[in-house]
Amino acid sequence: MNKKNVRMAAFIVAGVMIWMLLGLFAPKEREFERLPVQKLTVLTSNSIAQDYSLPITSKSESEAFSKIDLKSQTSEKIVKVNFKDGDFVNKGDIICQLDSGQREANFKRRDIEYQSQKELKKKGLVSDSALVTSETNYETARIELERTKIKAPFDGFVEYLAKEGQLLQNGQNCGWLISLSPLKIVGNIPEMLVSKVKVGQKVSIRFLSGEEYESNITFISSGADAQTKTFRVETELENTSSVIKDGLTGEMVIYTDPVKAHFIPSSAFLLADNGDVALAYIVEGVVKIDVVQILRDTKEGAWVTGLPEIARIIVSGQGFVKENDEVNYIDN
Repeated sequence: MNKKNVRMAAFIVAGVMIWMLLGLFAPKEREFERLPVQKLTVLTSNSIAQDYSLPITSKSESEAFSKIDLKSQTSEKIVKVNFKDGDFVNKGDIICQLDSGQREANFKRRDIEYQSQKELKKKGLVSDSALVTSETNYETARIELERTKIKAPFDGFVEYLAKEGQLLQNGQNCGWLISLSPLKIVGNIPEMLVSKVKVGQKVSIRFLSGEEYESNITFISSGADAQTKTFRVETELENTSSVIKDGLTGEMVIYTDPVKAHFIPSSAFLLADNGDVALAYIVEGVVKIDVVQILRDTKEGAWVTGLPEIARIIVSGQGFVKENDEVNYIDN
């Protein structure tokens, strides 16, 4: 190897040694400094569940408790009408008196025969069959006579009365009898809500004319209407003054059994992963998200169930947090 090559090799080796020595004393690269994670701050509101009775509203109509046609059971002329349209009558009052001349005479004759047969029977002068025949004739004549008196089967008001001198055929009406006390108020409840309605629950009624009344549910239909798929509900009002008429329309509000519920502002709601309505709340600084059931929605907010009885609900910032996130919060 010539001297020139030796000098070149020595020079290269020296350069490598210097580069290695410089690397030993070079400043080390600074490690990446991890900054602490900043917790999100949300606005919260402390809520305590209250007893809440869900009001169910339905259109309603008053309905007479009893309403019948006063039909004739025989064919005779009306000799007297004892009342005027709109009069109140008591049970047993004769509304229309039909011609009873021939029937009354027949009844008196059969009555005399029957009384006579009973006396003869005591003396042993007639047989049992003869007495039974006489009694049957008497009862038949009594019933025929009674059919000439069209009576009120219950207390109520009479309307659409026939006129004196009119010939009534068997089955024709002498008039119409309606009882207004007690009075039924009828409504219809959709199938989604009928399970919440029970007999005895409080109900308020408001008629279009402005009168308001309170009562309790007395009846819930066991079957739905075939066309509307709604269930009939009834309540009763003591209408002793007969102020409420048959067929008045209005609104019925049923107050269901109270449940523990929170009133939540509309801005607090969010959607769960499955699309249900949910609410975020904080437990010891950690976010929890629960699906809730809305009982009633209003412009100001909604009554909901599905949360703990006491909950610190996130009312602002809930859209930026997830389940189990640690957050700071400010109570509203």
